[in-house]
Amino acid sequence: MFKKTLIILFSIVICLGSGAYYIYNKTGSGNTKELHLIPNPSESVFDADKKLENPSIASVFQKNPQINILLIGTDTSLERRNNGQYGYNTDATVLVSMDTITKNMLLTSVPRDLWVNGNKINALFVTYGWPGLKKAYEEITGLQIKGYIVADFDGFRWFVSQMGGVDVDIKTSFTDISFPNQQDSDVLQVSFEQGTEVMTGDRALTYARSRKGDNGEGSDLMRAKRQHLILQGIAKSFENPRNLFWPMDISGFYETVTKHMETNLTLGDAIYLWDFYSFKDDYDVQSFVLDDIYLYHPGMYPDSPYTAWVFIPRDPDYSDIHDAIKNKLAGTEIPVAVETIVQAEPPATE
Repeated sequence: MFKKTLIILFSIVICLGSGAYYIYNKTGSGNTKELHLIPNPSESVFDADKKLENPSIASVFQKNPQINILLIGTDTSLERRNNGQYGYNTDATVLVSMDTITKNMLLTSVPRDLWVNGNKINALFVTYGWPGLKKAYEEITGLQIKGYIVADFDGFRWFVSQMGGVDVDIKTSFTDISFPNQQDSDVLQVSFEQGTEVMTGDRALTYARSRKGDNGEGSDLMRAKRQHLILQGIAKSFENPRNLFWPMDISGFYETVTKHMETNLTLGDAIYLWDFYSFKDDYDVQSFVLDDIYLYHPGMYPDSPYTAWVFIPRDPDYSDIHDAIKNKLAGTEIPVAVETIVQAEPPATE
């Protein structure tokens, strides 16, 4: 799409929180090398005077005018792992879809409690790996997904530190009196006021994770919408003088950021996405969070072996979701007058 596209792709995931303990960088040649976890946030990311020639490498995205990359956020960090956390959930997922013909870009979020393929969607990645989560997301959206990126809470803090903070347009004021502290040993009261705020790494992570706020902000669906706002803020903040990623060097950016996350995107993919910069003003960006129009909550789901609190699709074959996404990307969406049924939120678990 444009230069900021790659930046946006990496950034959403970080803002959503998540990742693996050891990070691997898959190169275009098929070789895999182990990369160290979480470099010092104060390290120099780029030498502004150093100019690198971008190699000519083919990208998988050249084969289709539509680009789909799944951003995966897991609920882990180095501190949590040191405290004994061995498993993790992908509690935040955003599918970034770009149609290079219609010039539409769509951010799609699916609730972590959606029941699909015999499990909650947030358990598929750790249970079945990328193939399992990819299969589920393709069934739900009707799209072919080629790329994925995963990062954790630590990566988020590092990234926002490098940016010198992110300008976020807060739509709704709210207070959350039950936000878990960094050690998960107690709760904090956190508040956000409507308007633009330059958020630090910790502040933006709190905004992205909070799910028990008042004023209509106490749900997974609302925090998914807030994660989209953070993404938009990152795009607007990228050319700020305080941002250490700017001026941009795509090869250096790729090399540095892939030390903080797992991805199957190659340098060739990064260069291909980077080349859309000159068309950035031609694209329309939309947010799409699956809600009660498309899902319902049946109570404690009896078909779950552990009687889980889940969401179920209203249309078993997801055809209504397929149509909505197709129309949004084609620019042919027609507003549908549907009475939204507000469902209760499940018990809070972090």
